[in-house]
Amino acid sequence: MTIPNIMTLARMALVPAFLIGVIYGWLYISLAIFVAAALTDALDGYLARCLQQESQLGLYLDPLADKLLGTVAYVSLAVIGLIPAWLAIVICFKDLFIGLGIAIIFFTGQKPKVVPTLYGKGTTIMQVVTIGVALIWRVMGLDGPVLDILFKITGGMTILCGGHYIFKGFRQLDEGKKSVVSA
Repeated sequence: MTIPNIMTLARMALVPAFLIGVIYGWLYISLAIFVAAALTDALDGYLARCLQQESQLGLYLDPLADKLLGTVAYVSLAVIGLIPAWLAIVICFKDLFIGLGIAIIFFTGQKPKVVPTLYGKGTTIMQVVTIGVALIWRVMGLDGPVLDILFKITGGMTILCGGHYIFKGFRQLDEGKKSVVSA
């Protein structure tokens, strides 16, 4: 087991602690856990490259850990009213559609090309920033239109990113049909 994979598993283990903090209203603790998880996410990829410990397991675990934390964060924060429900739904359905697309490509006999794009990375960063800012604003007792603007930007980026991945998935399916027909 590599150091980056251990860090990714540790990030996954932080998810229940984050959720407990949200449920009990311990948002300071949830914020600290979320920041720790975000830092390990950045650090595990960096270490995997620097230590030459990139692995097949890490290729699957890292996005799974990201989706797990993101989904739990958005749904739980929407339930307590910190984040609008529409934003949690948009984010969850984007991830669901991408997962379904990968499954469809796989079950048509093709190998899914799961390569993060600039759109995907930018959207993920925006989603993480949104959760962090929303928690910070609540903890600090701040108010104002900044969060609403941030929510709309994050929602828009998520929709564009989802559309981009769906387009790429359809294109991969079309390319697969052509190779089957010409074979």
